[in-house]
Amino acid sequence: MASTRRQIDVGLLKVGMYVSQLDRPWLETPFLFQGFCIRNETEIEELQHYCDFVEIDIEQSDPLLRRQMQATSMGEAREHRDPSAGRLSAWQRFLNWFRRRKRVSEGDTRQPGEFYEDTASTADELVVARAVHTGLHEQLMTFLDGVRRGAGVSMPDLEVVTGELVESVLRNSTAMALLVRMQHKDKHQGAHSLAASVWALVFGRHLGLDRESLAAVGLGGLLLDVGKMKLPGELLNKEGPLTDVEKAHIQGHVELSLETIRATGSVDQRILDMVATHHERFDGSGYPQGLKGTQIPVFGRIGGIVDTYAAMTSDRPYAKAKSSYDVMRELKSGSDKLFQAEMVEQFIQAIGIFPAGTLVELNTGEIGVVLKERRSARLQPEIAVILDADKKRLDQFHVLDLFEQGTPEPTVWIERGVEPGSYDFDPGDFFI
Repeated sequence: MASTRRQIDVGLLKVGMYVSQLDRPWLETPFLFQGFCIRNETEIEELQHYCDFVEIDIEQSDPLLRRQMQATSMGEAREHRDPSAGRLSAWQRFLNWFRRRKRVSEGDTRQPGEFYEDTASTADELVVARAVHTGLHEQLMTFLDGVRRGAGVSMPDLEVVTGELVESVLRNSTAMALLVRMQHKDKHQGAHSLAASVWALVFGRHLGLDRESLAAVGLGGLLLDVGKMKLPGELLNKEGPLTDVEKAHIQGHVELSLETIRATGSVDQRILDMVATHHERFDGSGYPQGLKGTQIPVFGRIGGIVDTYAAMTSDRPYAKAKSSYDVMRELKSGSDKLFQAEMVEQFIQAIGIFPAGTLVELNTGEIGVVLKERRSARLQPEIAVILDADKKRLDQFHVLDLFEQGTPEPTVWIERGVEPGSYDFDPGDFFI
């Protein structure tokens, strides 16, 4: 069967084409994901800015374009190329193509989720992660309370904190995630900062970020809302709707955060980008600059999703915590509106639809805690059933693997995700 992939000059790109490979590492561009369908002219301009040639997948492109490309060879298309479409001379383009063609054909073919493997079991890592989590939470509360009183930020201390998180998440991403889920009732800003950092690291690990980039994205997560410490407590804790003036004050925390971070001296630009743009939205409806699409830096797009997820899965003054499943549904409904669709899809893959440690209700009325999720069957995880249909605690929980029920048609399935804290239990107890 003939390959459906073709290497073409960026001057030939059209809206609707599916880009499957670049002539340089994805992390060096604003696109990040290994495969996406071009939505608009802005994305074409971005590709032309960063690349000279890309690889497209005909079968995954828009049906109308697919027929045109199948009827016309790439060689003929190059002969009719508009010579004014590119940035470089023909000779420069040829030299770049010659240097990069091997990189395109022999590039890293690993997909998100395939870059790292656990080196410790969840049970073993939980022992270490509990100590790390407790210590970091206390350090963050002290640090943020100091910022509230006007103290400066000690970046070296925060880098040490982030380093411990990075190592734990790399060994096993489930353990620290479990501990973060258990702090959903903690309304101190430190709890939210720690959660945002952990989710950013879990997401970054899934995307295959290297250690240096993981350290940056984790530190950025810790600092996303540091500027809120300079706002009145009564404003941050208000339970009712905010007035327009109050909203403006709240939105001002972005600049306050940047001022606080810049005062420390030299800071990784990616961290500043993450803090500056984590409230921007893909359709341009965010703040403070109203950026849209790939105008938002990659770390800013990561920051926006993890900040939203951390907030919605925790109790807030104006809203109770939602189940992870319900939050994922909301993120999905905001694809290509609030957040980039590919980014949302990869985040769901990184965190899971029913991640370990979350509560679920079965169609039988029983309540269980998810023990393990499968990539190939995300709606059929392994569950510890802890409450009977009358919601009474079982003397002894039993493990139910929804994927291996032994019948052609499943008789038990997950009916819904259950809000955190609905029942008093420690999810960590089921992993030791």
